[in-house]
Amino acid sequence: MQREEMKEKHQIVIWPVYLDANKARNEGRLTPMSCSVKTPRVMEIFKAAEKLGLHPEHVTGKAHPAAWADKSGYVLVDNIGPKTDLLRRIGTEIIRMRGGKQ
Repeated sequence: MQREEMKEKHQIVIWPVYLDANKARNEGRLTPMSCSVKTPRVMEIFKAAEKLGLHPEHVTGKAHPAAWADKSGYVLVDNIGPKTDLLRRIGTEIIRMRGGKQ
């Protein structure tokens, strides 16, 4: 139980769907299209968060409730600000890592 409390207070869960440009807002995307990427992978999110100094942790074998068959997992990052700001920064970093918008 202590691990769950720590996750809620000091870390934020980042599911790939939050950054997915292929998804609509009502399908779970939380970022604007300018900060979204097509089919983001968990390891891309992990590497982007690492570059941003967010001390990421990859949690495997978990599925977003809306996509219960995809057990790619999620990334936990440090809670250092509003979730929307962190998602935008991570999305922008993934775009930079991919070489810019395609």
